[in-house]
Amino acid sequence: MSRDKGKSGERELARLLSEITGYPIARRVRGLKDEDDLEGLPGWSMECKRYATITPGLVAQWWAQAQRQAQAVGAEPVLFYRADRGPWRARWSASLLAPLSAPADDEPGLADDATVEADPATWWMLCRC
Repeated sequence: MSRDKGKSGERELARLLSEITGYPIARRVRGLKDEDDLEGLPGWSMECKRYATITPGLVAQWWAQAQRQAQAVGAEPVLFYRADRGPWRARWSASLLAPLSAPADDEPGLADDATVEADPATWWMLCRC
């Protein structure tokens, strides 16, 4: 049942992201362990999680997984997740926004592990190339 819920979530998110981005995003047919969940958006490694209840600890674990998978293929990681009866959320590296808000010379920069979270449409609006 959990596997079916995950597959359903991946298909749901693929449809949503296809509408938002205009790219033909699809669920990846699994062949190898630790591959990202969706394909079709150049330069991005997309991980998708659909759970009944989501905790900050789970999000941290999923983000670490998304980063490992993205590094393996030389892409930018993005994590999408949704709790039951909740909206989809996106998490990505804040470093992608650094050119938009570069600090002054006397201000500290972003931490290496800083992330941003928003809805998928906002992620795309801020991060599309």
